Amino acid sequence: MNFTTYQVLAFIGAIAGMAIVFGLGYVEGRRAHRVELSRVCRARAEEIEQWRHRVQRAEHEQNISRLNAAQAIELVTEERDRATDDAAALRLQLITANERIFALQALSLNAEAAEDLAAMANKLSLAATQFGLMGATDQANSARALSLKARDLSQRYYAAQPAPQLEAVA
Repeated sequence: MNFTTYQVLAFIGAIAGMAIVFGLGYVEGRRAHRVELSRVCRARAEEIEQWRHRVQRAEHEQNISRLNAAQAIELVTEERDRATDDAAALRLQLITANERIFALQALSLNAEAAEDLAAMANKLSLAATQFGLMGATDQANSARALSLKARDLSQRYYAAQPAPQLEAVA
């Protein structure tokens, strides 16, 4: 099979044309692939940047929450310390008040002592009358004065007591 020069040149031209077309297709495919890779890389970079932003935001919120919790704990601790100090002061006041009450109870009158004073006043009044009948005026005056003082002390106790409240009849 003999080929003519034109056929050989046409064959070489066809091969060269095919090579050029295949080369252009290859170059265009590579460019399209680069464009697609670039688009995918940009999308991935944007996604990574979004995740980085989310992580930084979460860390920031966690730090704020931690600071708020620390401030709340500090405030609660300060309130507890103040309450403890107040409780200690109140305990000291209560102890002091109980000591004063105990000390004053020995000096104060109670209902039994007031009744005894009233009975003594009655007996001293009877004694004053008897001394007066016997003619011992000094003893009678002295017994009357002591009787009045005892009655006055008894009345002071009853005057210092709160009046009983009457229940309302419904």
